[in-house]
Amino acid sequence: MRNILLILLIIIKFEVMYAQDLYDFENSKKFAEYLAKSGQYDLATREYERLSFMKPTNDTLKASLLSMYRRAGKYDEALSRGKQLYPDLQTMNSWSAIEYGRVLLLKSEFKSAKNFWEANQNLSSPDKIILSATSEILQDNYKNARHILANIKPEEHKLAANYKDLTEQAFSIRRKSPAIAGIMSAIIPGTGRMYVKDWKDGIVSMVFVSTMAFQAYRGFNKNGINSTRGWIYGGIGLGFYLGNIYGSVASAKGYNKKTHLSVRNKIDNLFNTYF
Repeated sequence: MRNILLILLIIIKFEVMYAQDLYDFENSKKFAEYLAKSGQYDLATREYERLSFMKPTNDTLKASLLSMYRRAGKYDEALSRGKQLYPDLQTMNSWSAIEYGRVLLLKSEFKSAKNFWEANQNLSSPDKIILSATSEILQDNYKNARHILANIKPEEHKLAANYKDLTEQAFSIRRKSPAIAGIMSAIIPGTGRMYVKDWKDGIVSMVFVSTMAFQAYRGFNKNGINSTRGWIYGGIGLGFYLGNIYGSVASAKGYNKKTHLSVRNKIDNLFNTYF
């Protein structure tokens, strides 16, 4: 009987030691890193929350926690958690500050991200310039980005030279005015689309509106103001005419976005590779 009790005590002690070892900090950290690498960000968030509770002063864990919230798509939770971890956001460590600002960018809060980074006390001046320029580029404000990047030399930051080159490329691209596109289509249907190099739709719009206008004219000319044919063709033509003006404005905006998309993608890749 005594031997059986002794064996049970040994087994219980072994299980307790094993459980403590399994859930100690180092093993938990390895598990959290595994979850992050395998793309299980929601589960990784829970593990990093536990790790941060175990070591509340570890800034690296805090940055990883915010990163997991961002990767999991929980942007509001990331911002809320960031404020809890750092009641004074200006004192947030540099890596956490980058993650926090990234979330603001993903929420399209570009001005807030820029102001946050500029006010942070732990980010280096070169990093602040690059981050602020990134915020402007994501808004297609290449003139502002160009002005910001003028304050940094290529040797001061790894991304400076590439950022400057790409910004100059984007700045040199001629933008199409949505207002001009709309006015052109209002005067001569289809020409607004041609202005943004959408030749096919421009020609179709011109022919269709012209045809409807001509048919409406024939109807009214033959039967006067009471012409059913005139009103039908006139109504269709007017609807297409107005839609063509709106479409020309949208095409100009789409043209500008498309022509700058390659530059934005390159900037995005540089940003993610470095930060």
